Amino acid sequence: IASAALVYDTSVFGGTSPVLGQRYRFEVGGSAGSLSYGNLLLDYRRYFRVAKPLILAGRFLHYGRYGGDAEDPRLQDLFVGYPSLVRGYDANTFSAAECGPNAAQTGTCPVFDQLLGSRMAVANVEARIPLLGALGIIPSRSIPPVEMAFFYDAGVAWTGADGARLFGNGSRRIVTSAGVSLRMNLLGYAIGQMDIVHPFDRPEKNWMVRFSLT
Repeated sequence: IASAALVYDTSVFGGTSPVLGQRYRFEVGGSAGSLSYGNLLLDYRRYFRVAKPLILAGRFLHYGRYGGDAEDPRLQDLFVGYPSLVRGYDANTFSAAECGPNAAQTGTCPVFDQLLGSRMAVANVEARIPLLGALGIIPSRSIPPVEMAFFYDAGVAWTGADGARLFGNGSRRIVTSAGVSLRMNLLGYAIGQMDIVHPFDRPEKNWMVRFSLT
């Protein structure tokens, strides 16, 4: 196994998230042996301070496995539904009702299976507003930083056999979500986050409240 990466980072971190600059990582790698395949990662992020206190943040991410054994069943599928990728599609929030009436017979769940693949692309946009802390609307160095963000997430997962409709060579559709996040800096140890999110590609779900720790 070998890999090489080009990394660039001029981002400036605020109380709960970056507020200025940009960063990217371009990485290629490969594995040879009983399984032979290549990895490709492109992760680009940009942060603009539009006007105090509004910050616009954007990210584009592509990660994929390519080559002869890229889709070997011994390898775990990539999943775009993690809260750090496309919010509102966490694996443990799906019910049998969402999978359709034939799920028990076919063993498939189309609304969930579309989130799995050997390749994925994700885009995120956020409008961030620091509420409390040194950079907040209410400046205070004695209160842990708190930030509110309005977000829009989009992502798609695909395989070599079933491509992304985005590229015109398959059936995999982009899944999207939008909502509001609240983040708090937990004493410099972690970032606690609450998301109020609406996943647009889950007909059985409306607004959801999710919690995560980073």
